[in-house]
Formats: sequence, C-alpha cells, structure tokens
Amino acid sequence: MYKLRVASHAKHNGTSPARLDHLVVLYIPALDLRRIDPKTCPHLSGLLASYPWVRMITLPMADHVPTLLTGTYPSEHGLWGPKLRTSHRIRTATQRLIDCLPDPVTTTVQCALHMLRGPVDLATIAPRRRRRFEILRFKYVTQMRTEGVMLPINGKPSIFTVLGPGHCRYVFHDDHRRLRQLIDVIAEGNQALEMVEPHSLDRLAHWNLDNPERMADAYRRMDNFVAAVHAKCTRTGTGLLLLSDHGMEPVIGYVDLFGELGALDVPPDDYDLFVENTRSTFWFHSDAARSKIMSRLTTLEHGTLVHREEMKKFSLHFPDNAYGDAYFYASPGYTFYPNDFHRPLASWTLALKDWQQRPRLRDPRHKGDHGYLPEHPSECGFMLLADHHFATTSTAASLVDFAPSVLAILGRETPDCMIGNSVFVNREGV
Repeated sequence: MYKLRVASHAKHNGTSPARLDHLVVLYIPALDLRRIDPKTCPHLSGLLASYPWVRMITLPMADHVPTLLTGTYPSEHGLWGPKLRTSHRIRTATQRLIDCLPDPVTTTVQCALHMLRGPVDLATIAPRRRRRFEILRFKYVTQMRTEGVMLPINGKPSIFTVLGPGHCRYVFHDDHRRLRQLIDVIAEGNQALEMVEPHSLDRLAHWNLDNPERMADAYRRMDNFVAAVHAKCTRTGTGLLLLSDHGMEPVIGYVDLFGELGALDVPPDDYDLFVENTRSTFWFHSDAARSKIMSRLTTLEHGTLVHREEMKKFSLHFPDNAYGDAYFYASPGYTFYPNDFHRPLASWTLALKDWQQRPRLRDPRHKGDHGYLPEHPSECGFMLLADHHFATTSTAASLVDFAPSVLAILGRETPDCMIGNSVFVNREGV
C-alpha cells in the first residue's frame, strides 16, 4: 500500500542571513536513538555527531502531533484523548434497541463503517460505551486528511496557520519499501516549510519489533532515505530539521485490564473506562467504585496509577475530570490487551492490506509500543538541525519547543499562545 497525501504549497522567498528561507522537517516517529549506530545507520550517526541536536522531553501519551504543531500542551489545545460526554445517559429509542444487540455485532459493524469512511485502526467500542466518549485524537479530528493541519486546532494556531496557505505543506507517507519515491516530490526549495512524515517506521516497529532482521533492514532503509533527502536539501538550498518524538519498546507481556476489573464487584454504571495500548483512563461515579478500583490498580504488577492532580508535573493542568479522574499506565514492555482499538475484523483487514502489518494475522497484539511515562528511554525523542550556522541553547527540549523553533529558524514571529521557546539560534547571535 502506498499513500502520499499532500496539503497546499507555493513558493516563498526570504533574504535575512539569520534565518533559513526554506525548511524541510523530516518527522520520523519511532526513530529510536538507542537503535542508531554507525554500522546500521552511518548517515544518521554522522548527523548526530556533526550537527546541533537536543533530546525531546515528551508527554505521557501516544499522540504528540497537536502539541508539536501548536506549541501548546494538551490541556490547552484539547486533543488529549477520550473526554467524557455529560449527556451520555440520555438514549433515544433507536439507541436502546441497538444496545440490545451483542457487542461483537455492533463492533463488527463499526469496523465495516471505518473501512468505508476513514482509517480502519480507529477505536471500535460497543455503542452503549462509545456514545459516552468524545475521542479527541488527531487522526479523529483530521481523519488523516493532511489539509487538516493547516487549520487552527481548537482555536490554537499551528505552525502552518502562522505561515499561511500557499507557503507550506504536509506530506504523509506510509510504505517503507517506497521511501525513495518521496525524494522526487520534496525538498525542491520552493516552499517555506515542508513537514514530511514517513510513518512507516512507526508502523513497522509496532508489528515487527520482535524481528531483528526486519528492523535492521528498516533502519538501513530509513538511513538511506535521510541521506538522500539531506543531499537534495543541500543541492536546493533547503534546510533540514530531523525530528523524532519517541522510540519504541519491545513488548514482553500483556495486561487484561477488562478482565481484572470484571472480577471486582463494581456496578458498570459506577465508572467509565477507556483502554488504549499503554494508557487507560478512568472516571468514577461513586465513592465505592473509586475505592475498589484504585485499590486494585495499585496492586497490579505491570502498571502505574497516576491521579489527575499528579498530571501537573507533566505540565498538564486539567481543571476538572472531563478527561479523567485517574490514569493507569502500563509498565514499559507491556500493553493492555484487549483494548478499545483492536477487533478481529479491523486487524485482519489491516494485515491483508498492508505488508508492514502482516504479523497481525497470527497475533493481533503489538510487538512494540510507546506512550509510557516520559522517564522511560522509549519515550525519548530528538530534534536535529543539519546546519552548522546554528547552535542549541540547551541539551533538552519540550514538545512545545518544536513550533517556536521552526518559526524562529524561518524568521517568523511566534504567536503569544505558543508557550515554548526556540532551542536553535544562529551562531552569529550566540
């Protein structure tokens, strides 16, 4: 499967020597610093040894794109994940009838609708649970239409809205065997900003991290791709910024959170639960449910319980419990299965359509994962600017520093709502 999605573009010229006129951002999720070595990745190793770069301090979530683009935290831009609806207990006659159907029937129908309307790998939940949640993830908001990144995200301008239509574009690519086809259509030096996301490494790692030969080949291919893009950027006078927002941890075990909670004597209407691969969100509607469930979570071996108030240490300030009362994070190397994103029909469809996900046919559980608590090595990313005229202001950066850094490199003003800072400065100003 080969997909190339491109948003609008046009030419932009600049003259200031303290900035770059054109910039390509290679955003490569799951490019793990621990796997970059001179033998497998000679070009990437050379870039890290030669150019200014910083480690990226991430957030306890899997979806970092809105934070990267807006320079604001999820508690400001709102795309944190599931949000509980206040009117979920009100049901129409049709909804009451649908709720009488078995869960496998309703979730299979949802999978079929996903195949027709959008990405197949969306959450598939029984309707009586699904209508309780507003699922605020980037691919839900944009439905993978890259034109969506040009719009403000919940009122917060992105780097693309700052630059304006016609001066930038976003390119999404998801086939690792056809990376070289991207080289002909990017880095022409005719735009202010191109953000190019070869998402295939992330997809491969999720399903093939237990296959050392395949992953070594994947990193070699990505290294060759980066080398070719770097060479073209040099020819066309385009700057190159390399970004990875996380690595990938090999999965060694699975936690059946639904099964653990099902063994408790807690009425289902006394709490709500949304289970992702590495994070589960809880809402409690009675003191008894809160006490029983949180007591059980604190004793589970492969996870960490985090209260809503404790999220402030990650700069996440939620004023109420709309986004959850508490969160349970899997320990690195573990995932929650079953969860709200995997059903047999979706898994088989994706495995048959995409060679990178073929292992799903024999086992629908991830072989590699991320989205753990930020202190773990798998959650460490990095940002590198391949230009000797710039230096870094620190050795580490937050996700909210990405957008101000890009705008500063291009010599553009940073909106007041972007709370981060540029970590790259022209050496003339150091």
